[in-house]
Amino acid sequence: MPELNDSTVLSIPLRNLIAIIVAVAVAVIGYFEIDERITMLEHQKARLQLDVDSNADWIENWESDGILPLDVEQNMKIEHLEWKFEKMGF
Repeated sequence: MPELNDSTVLSIPLRNLIAIIVAVAVAVIGYFEIDERITMLEHQKARLQLDVDSNADWIENWESDGILPLDVEQNMKIEHLEWKFEKMGF
C-alpha cells in the first residue's frame, strides 16, 4: 500500500473533474431554488393566516341579529331623511 504524504501526487481525468464541478454547481443551484420556494410558501401561508384571522374576527364581531354598527348608523340617517321628507310634505 502506498504511503500518503504532502508530496503524494493524485491524478484525476479532466472529464471527471468537470463532472464533479458541474454536479456541485447543480446541487447548489437546486438548494437555493428549494430554499426560495419554501420561503415564498411560508410568506404566502402567513398572509393567508392573516386573512383567516381577520375573517374570524369579523365573524365574531357580527351582531346576532345581523346588524352591524355601520348599518345602525346608515338606518338612522335614512330615517332622518324620511322624517325630513315627511315634514316637507313629500
